[in-house]
Amino acid sequence: MTKIFNSILFILFFCAQTISAQEFNEFINSTPSYIEQYQLSELKENQLYISMPFGKQTVLNPEQKKMIQEKVLIKLELIYTKYRTAASFNQEKLNEKRFVELKKIAPEIFENRFWEYELISQTKGNSRAEANQLFHGFILTFRPNSTKNNLTQEANYLEKLVNSFIKNDSIIADTTPKNFTIKTHYDMTVGYLHDTIWFVDTFPKPSPPDFFYNQSLYNDSTVLNTFARNQNWKNFIVVTDVTGSMSPYSAQVFVWLKAQAENKTAKYFVFFNDGDEKESRKKTPLDTKGIYVEENKSLDDVIKTATKCMKNGSGGGESMENDVEAIIEGLKYYPNAEGVILVADNYEIMRDYDYINKIKVPVYVILCGAENRINIQYMDLVRETKGTLHTSKSDITNLQDIKENEHFFIEEKEYMYNKGKFHSVYEKRY
Repeated sequence: MTKIFNSILFILFFCAQTISAQEFNEFINSTPSYIEQYQLSELKENQLYISMPFGKQTVLNPEQKKMIQEKVLIKLELIYTKYRTAASFNQEKLNEKRFVELKKIAPEIFENRFWEYELISQTKGNSRAEANQLFHGFILTFRPNSTKNNLTQEANYLEKLVNSFIKNDSIIADTTPKNFTIKTHYDMTVGYLHDTIWFVDTFPKPSPPDFFYNQSLYNDSTVLNTFARNQNWKNFIVVTDVTGSMSPYSAQVFVWLKAQAENKTAKYFVFFNDGDEKESRKKTPLDTKGIYVEENKSLDDVIKTATKCMKNGSGGGESMENDVEAIIEGLKYYPNAEGVILVADNYEIMRDYDYINKIKVPVYVILCGAENRINIQYMDLVRETKGTLHTSKSDITNLQDIKENEHFFIEEKEYMYNKGKFHSVYEKRY
């Protein structure tokens, strides 16, 4: 009987080990980058390290886990040394064990893997003594916390952007004579032609804030692409997250609003910042506040409300937002809405996720920052409200049709539906 029991334990242990290996295959089998030596002295304020000895998976500074909580991870790097003391040494196996140990002290970062990852192999060192002097372990890079000054700069950028729209409109509408020059060229069939070249001034768009952690996001067209593909939406409210790091997407909302100023399909705009400057411990689901509502009567009024919301926000850096509360608040102002367009931050989770069943109209979610993987909470929101989900490239309209235990792919990433919720599937099949 003891032998049978031990055999069962061995099988369970073996299966657990196999699952762990599958879970981290995508990381440990990626192609590493090579550098001579990683310098911890060059870490930025929004980075921290998890240290491990050369050739081992033991975490040397587990107290760092308290620094990870409620932060938004944007990149994970595993640093190791190319040098090995024995030809039979298996670097991939050690990397897997290190991922397992990291998950033990920081399981929350593996629940939603929206972050980028990289393996980095150090080439310096030709002996154990030299390798022991190098750093081994993980580098975690978080989205920087927004300061009050940063939020003000982002809000000012949006105001300047809208002003540039208005000034360019006035230039186009101006009928006074413009400066011109005449250029002459010869055409073989017609003869000499005279071309009149008119000079029209334009008001340049403002430059994005130079402090922003990822300037390339200002070239992201997720919101505009989605609106362009879904021009049949009507009689809706637009709910927009304007917490730190969302200004590239808020700007697109205003570009779209300006373009359809005469066609007021959006009846109200709702902006939220997760509680103004309320302390985290005082924030409760559906009672966090920091929600600003404006009827769509003028672009100027909408932008003033949005920037006020941004400026009143907190630097924070938390990984939760009050999306559901903002939607419910917006529907109080316009209960006849046929739908809600939610411009959401894919990296954040909903503080009030457990209350999505209180929303009784379709929610059309535009997910910003969903290049790596879709936040499954927003998939649940869409299914619950019979809405749709939108990324920069795709419109996902069939989430209500997914059956129990069904697996499916969105932009080459695998998901499944089980027990009333969607789940990410991370195991890579070989």
